[in-house]
Amino acid sequence: MSMLRFFLVLSQWATTASASGPIQDMQILRQLGNTWLEQQAAQVWPGLRARPQVGAIDERLRLVACRDLEFSLAAGAQLGTAGSVKAQCNAPVRWSLYVGFRMRIEGPALVARRDLPARTVLTAADVEARNIDYEQPPATYLNDMRLVLGARVDHYLAAGRPLAAEGLSRPPAINAGQRVRIIVRGAGFSINQEGKALNSAAAGEPVRVKINSGRIVHGIAQDDGSVLVQP
Repeated sequence: MSMLRFFLVLSQWATTASASGPIQDMQILRQLGNTWLEQQAAQVWPGLRARPQVGAIDERLRLVACRDLEFSLAAGAQLGTAGSVKAQCNAPVRWSLYVGFRMRIEGPALVARRDLPARTVLTAADVEARNIDYEQPPATYLNDMRLVLGARVDHYLAAGRPLAAEGLSRPPAINAGQRVRIIVRGAGFSINQEGKALNSAAAGEPVRVKINSGRIVHGIAQDDGSVLVQP
């Protein structure tokens, strides 16, 4: 891996090591940063394997050795496959710096079993689950076979490549203006009535339905063209 670019931010109270005190070991700082990122990844992506690599730090940077060090992401930042982590020393003196990192993530994903031409309608024979190295944030990848079977591939997909939601189209289970059956299920009861769909939706997508009283209810489109509404 090539050396990662790092960004240094020293506040007005930052200081360099004096002749009488030890300097911060940057390799130890990187190791601690990697450990912190692993812990964060385990919380954000349980079940996935994350291998962070904090970037190199210029050894000419002489900071007082820290005995109270904490790490954080930049304000508003979310953990991803690359970014920067803030190392902040609180004692014996205060200093902080941002260091770049990359995150290698491995986990399950549905991939193409064979080369899939554009507009292929997916069946169980076209897709399989594998563990892969994620090139994008984990939320990009699909793991539920129910979300892909019957969907259409928008663009050519080579064998072994993962499926992503934005690359698939599903035929609508419900079309706007269609008369639909509404199912309301609760503890020990089930209610059925009819209404008019106000938008088109594939199975699993939200749909608004106008019932005979004029009230609009919100539900989830089902494979059979019905709408499931939570009570």
